[in-house]
Amino acid sequence: MKGLPVWILLVGLLTPGIAKAEYRAYLIEVYDQILGKQWDSVTGFAPDHYINTHGGGNRLSALTKATWMCYGDLSRYAPACKMPPPKDPKFEVGDEVEITLQKHLTQGWKGTIELSLWREDLKNNVYGVRFGDRKNMFGSYYEFDLKMTKKRENEVKVQPPGDAPPDAAVTAPATPPNPANLPPVAP
Repeated sequence: MKGLPVWILLVGLLTPGIAKAEYRAYLIEVYDQILGKQWDSVTGFAPDHYINTHGGGNRLSALTKATWMCYGDLSRYAPACKMPPPKDPKFEVGDEVEITLQKHLTQGWKGTIELSLWREDLKNNVYGVRFGDRKNMFGSYYEFDLKMTKKRENEVKVQPPGDAPPDAAVTAPATPPNPANLPPVAP
């Protein structure tokens, strides 16, 4: 019995990196009322804690768009883990959908999918829907509460005229001139 605490201490000191903490990550949409700006932030802070530590409630407000579980350590200012991708999604970001949730305020509303993720704790895909015609309201719904109304349109690539430079010439970074090839400057 005497050697048991020493043994536990020894095992604890030799295996510090094995245990991982569990924390909840948030995707929040933050509004700055003073500057009139808005941005998305992925953080390990709860939205109310984020507001208090980044400017206060008189200046900032936040909308929780998504939340998921992560494993790891944020004590050394490491970024929160990435949002998990959906598993076998029925909808893509940009698709227009109709809400089929029965006896709900949003039943029949049409919106656009803004984000999608797999929630392991719910064992389901969750979609963030933005309702542009309803003051830009945002809501989260399960896959089975949505019905496709319009598939996202693929991006159309415009064909340049025949005398336009090729894409590589337009996107290639400019190289600085070689000083050996420059003409001499008159004093």
